[in-house]
Order: sequence, then C-alpha cells, then structure tokens
Amino acid sequence: MSFTSPKILLHHLGLKPNKNLGQHFLLHEHQARRIVAALDPDPEDTVVEIGAGLGALTLLLAAAARRVIALERDPNLARFLAEDLCRATPGVEVVCADVLKFDFRRAAAEAGRPLAVVGNLPYQITSPLLFALIRDLPALSRAVLMMQQEVGARLLAAPGTKDYGVLSVLVQYHFRVDRLFSLSPGNFYPPPQVESVVLRLRPETPDPAARDEAVLQQVVKLAFGHRRKTMSNTLVAGAEAAGLSPEEMRGVLAALGLDPQRRGETLSLAEFVALSNQVALLKQGRADR
Repeated sequence: MSFTSPKILLHHLGLKPNKNLGQHFLLHEHQARRIVAALDPDPEDTVVEIGAGLGALTLLLAAAARRVIALERDPNLARFLAEDLCRATPGVEVVCADVLKFDFRRAAAEAGRPLAVVGNLPYQITSPLLFALIRDLPALSRAVLMMQQEVGARLLAAPGTKDYGVLSVLVQYHFRVDRLFSLSPGNFYPPPQVESVVLRLRPETPDPAARDEAVLQQVVKLAFGHRRKTMSNTLVAGAEAAGLSPEEMRGVLAALGLDPQRRGETLSLAEFVALSNQVALLKQGRADR
C-alpha cells in the first residue's frame, strides 16, 4: 500500500473536503497504523469502518481482518473507494450510507460474531453514534474511535468535574474507556481547529448493574437536565418524567441517604445505578399491585 497525500489525491479526483460532512483526512501513514494497531483486528474479525474517506485505514484493516465494511456517506469518496482503491482487494465492502442508519446487529449476525468498529467521528454525529453503539452493544466486541478532545474528555470525566454529564455516565456504565493518544490539527488535511483524541471502548458487564437500563437513562437525564441545580430542583421537581411523584422521589433519595441538596453532577456511576434501581423497584411494585 502506498500512502498518497490526501491533498494531492483530492486534487487528482477533482474534489475538495466537504465541510458539511466534517471531513478531515489523516496526513501520515504512521498515525493510521497506530489506530489500526490499537484496534488489533484478527483474521476472523469483521470490522466496520466509520467514514472511510480516502482509505487511510481501509487497506490496512483489510490486510488484517476477514472482512471490512467501509462506510462512507460522501458518494464521490464511496465511488473512489469501490471503483479504484479497493476494487482488487478481497473482503472489502464499500457502503455509501449514513452510519447512524447502519444496522450493527444485522452485520454482527451475518458475521457470526461481534464487530470491531473504528473511525474518525465528525463532531455533529459523535453523541448520537455513541448512543447507537450503546443500543446495539451485543453487536460489538470493541471500538477505537477518534473524536474531538472535548468529547473525549466527557467520556472519561469523573464526578464533580465540568465535563461530567449524561454521556460520561452512560458510556462508562456500558464500556471500559481508555485514552490512547492525541492527534494535533497538523495531522489532518484540512487541519481542524481542535485537538483530536483516540479512545478505545470495550463493552463490560456493568457492576453494579441496573435493574432497568431505560430507567437508568431517565434518571441520569433528569439529574443533568439543569446543570448546577440540586437534585431537589431536578430529580424531585421532574419526578413525573421518571414515573414517580415528587414525594416518592424524595423517599427514594432518603432511602439511599442521598442529600437532595447535592447536585446531580456529583453522583458517582454506582450512586446513579442505586438510584435508578430504587426507582425501578418502586415502579415495579406499583405495577404488581
């Protein structure tokens, strides 16, 4: 494989980076190899590549994995990948599609095993995609994702910090998140105005586990609905959204020894799970009566 400058290649194809799609192409082969090495594909893996672009990762992945599903939303780049770069490469399927509409569960069923996922995520789809991966968790073995540093900070954030929020809690509940390395704007064409970070996400069995993950999501979203407000002003005031009365929510907090004057962003993952479990138990008891 020869690594061609994206600027030269785009000029040859008569194309320009599409700002609306958040296109920033890797400039250096050694960085592409670092990302593929972090994913560590094996000969039985099916890899879903998000935003294959000009193929900086695609052929490297194809050399290591059984199959690569290269997703590319830009029809011009998808055509280049399918008709030029990957035409003679077995095991690569180029799909011109929006990753947010991709059926990970179906692809995993076809593969006969969970998928490995890799890609450089445009800012505007990062959160929706992470929630989609949570939804389709049984279809995943691991993911190596590049994203803006500020989003990566949210995924890694600890309770009580400015970056801690809904995404922090729900991603950390489902995945072990490891920060691998950063990439400065100079590693891309065109250079973005922000630093990027590469993270590895591995699905984990939650401990402690939520009785009802939908209730966990409700409780977490309620708690962070108004940052810097107390749980009295978020969870208690908004209790009906979780299916409880304000009095019942106060009782839940009291049963767990949680001060309603604490802010939601100070609660640990374990405290959120305990809180959601109490809510789920109360709702279940009411349904059984």
